[in-house]
Amino acid sequence: MNKTFLTGVDTSHEFLLKWWYKKITYHNPDIHITICDFGMSPEVRNWAKTHADHFISYPKHHKCAWFYKTQSMIDSPYEYTCWLDVDCEVQKPIDDIFDYAEQDKIGLTVDVIRGQWWATGVNLIKGMSPLLKDWHAIAERAQVRGDQEALQEIIGKYPQRGNEIIKLPLIYQWLRLQLHRKQDNPNKRVVHWTGPIGKNHIRQNLMNKDDLNFKK
Repeated sequence: MNKTFLTGVDTSHEFLLKWWYKKITYHNPDIHITICDFGMSPEVRNWAKTHADHFISYPKHHKCAWFYKTQSMIDSPYEYTCWLDVDCEVQKPIDDIFDYAEQDKIGLTVDVIRGQWWATGVNLIKGMSPLLKDWHAIAERAQVRGDQEALQEIIGKYPQRGNEIIKLPLIYQWLRLQLHRKQDNPNKRVVHWTGPIGKNHIRQNLMNKDDLNFKK
């Protein structure tokens, strides 16, 4: 197996992890799962170690756990890696996303809400990417709002670096705000429930009590 779906969390978003895992493994049972500990509680860490095919641990980030996203993709031991934020709901099989991967490039969907930006909730790589390394160098400094802004800092200054990005179909990351604006697609595979509103929606409407039980 040379393919993995990857995510990572700290205590602030670890309540979503079991729900994320159940959704993605139900629809993609043959793909390995990598879970990264960005500062989990001991109970969730133990659960993650038991259920993940591969587990990576990092010290708690001094500012924001999302800045570890690029580091975890770099550290993936798999040839093909697809990161999905933990507030991404996988609704259908997405194993064919790996067919879009190209060496030295990053697969991303367009952020249709923010215009010329790339949405970084779903990231696809094959091997190592020079753009990923440069993106990580900015994320590591943690001087911008988040990982999406870190990537935009590069693309904004050097638009030609956009040639190192594979434009993935929007069905692999349908944004919450698209649904809010009555923009839908029955073929969407992943919904990204962004922001506090999205996470509250997951907790209140998409999760059950068992999703919060990390003792089994």
